[in-house]
Amino acid sequence: MKQIMKRADAVILIAAAVIIGVMSFQIYRNGSDAALVRIDAAGRQWIYPVDQNDQLFIPGPLGHTEVVIEDGHVHIPDSPCTNKICVSTGKIQRTGQWIICLPNDVFVRIEGALPEDGEVDDVAF
Repeated sequence: MKQIMKRADAVILIAAAVIIGVMSFQIYRNGSDAALVRIDAAGRQWIYPVDQNDQLFIPGPLGHTEVVIEDGHVHIPDSPCTNKICVSTGKIQRTGQWIICLPNDVFVRIEGALPEDGEVDDVAF
């Protein structure tokens, strides 16, 4: 019985290593791709390359929020919300940065490749 458990353990260990390897490859293989702008609003989603200039009007419960993608930066120049915190946030350009307009249910974030300089904003331990 002891010999069967050792073989079963080896099979499980090999299977787990293969699964982890395949999943890691799937997750990290697109690391060199260009960053993307992902916009979520009112149950819908839009995705644009951050290096493509575009002016978008994203619908929300209060009206349309204007999102501008320009020269590798993203910002919200106008929104129908009252406080305009999303407008005062300014431009974002790095992976992981985001702008949110809670009253109009618009969430803009940059995803994808890490910056070429390898700089990170925070480190968690």
